[in-house]
Amino acid sequence: MKKIFLAVSCFLMLVIPAFSNTPNEKVLKIFQATFLTPEQVKWSEYENYYDVSFIQSGIRSRVKYDKEGNFLSSMRYYGEEHLPINVVSELKKKYADKKVFGVTEITNEDEVTYYVKLEDAKRWYTVKISGNGHILSTEKFWKA
Repeated sequence: MKKIFLAVSCFLMLVIPAFSNTPNEKVLKIFQATFLTPEQVKWSEYENYYDVSFIQSGIRSRVKYDKEGNFLSSMRYYGEEHLPINVVSELKKKYADKKVFGVTEITNEDEVTYYVKLEDAKRWYTVKISGNGHILSTEKFWKA
């Protein structure tokens, strides 16, 4: 019986860390220094990177780090109130009669892009906007 217990204990000691979703110490330290009050933090480990999802200041976020703790990309989901002024200004100029439903901000090493979901009584619109406020493309969908 002791041999079975010992074998199971050794197996669990080897297997449980393999399924652990916590990052290495270096990545965790960088995350904690960057985000001071994250809530609902969930880590996922992949072959070449870590993915962490969390909420900070009411904004749902996902950040990817490589195994060395280097920032790879992020996605943030929020409302119009968190958009930069230049982006809001461009939206109001071109889509004054539309309401902002939500924003997805995607950041990588090179750029920030905003995908803004707008609506009116009949349609949904997705507007892709560069970080400098230029509208890059739009999509339209009928509401059901």
